Amino acid sequence: MITAIEIRNQQFKKSFRGYNEEEVKNFLLRLAEDYETLYGENSQLKEDVQKLQYELGKYYKLEDTMNNSLILAQQTAEELKENARKEADLILQNAKQRITEILAVYQEVIKRLNMLTAELKAQVGGEMEFLEKNQQKIEELSRFFYSKDLKELMENLGKIELKEE
Repeated sequence: MITAIEIRNQQFKKSFRGYNEEEVKNFLLRLAEDYETLYGENSQLKEDVQKLQYELGKYYKLEDTMNNSLILAQQTAEELKENARKEADLILQNAKQRITEILAVYQEVIKRLNMLTAELKAQVGGEMEFLEKNQQKIEELSRFFYSKDLKELMENLGKIELKEE
C-alpha cells in the first residue's frame, strides 16, 4: 500500500511538453494530505472497530453468563419446587400416619371405656341387687317391728311385774 510520504516524495521525469510542474506538485501535495487524512481516519476506524469488537465480545460473554445464570436459576427454582413438593408430601404422609395413630388410640380408649362401663354396670348391678335384698330385709324387719303383734307384746311386757317374795 502506498503511503502519504511516498506520494509527497514521488518524482516525475521532466519532459518537453509535460505537465506544469508546480500544478503537479500542488496536486500531489493535496492528494498526500487527503490520503494521510483518510489513512488516519481508516486507522482510527480500525481501532474503533477493534475496541467495539472487544466490547461486543465482553457483552457476548456477559450474555452467555446471564443465560447460564438464568438456566441455573430456573433449574434451582425447579429443584426447590420439587423439594418443597416432596417435603409437603412427606409432611402430609406423616400427618396422615399421626392421625391414624391418634384415631387408633381413641378407638382403644373407647373400647376400654366400654369395657369399664360394662364392668361397672355389672358391679353396680350386683351392688344394686344386694341393696334391693337388704332393702327387702329391712322392710320385712320394719313390718315385724311395727306390726300389731309386736305392739301387743311390748304392751304386755310393760304389764309384767316381778313379784317379790
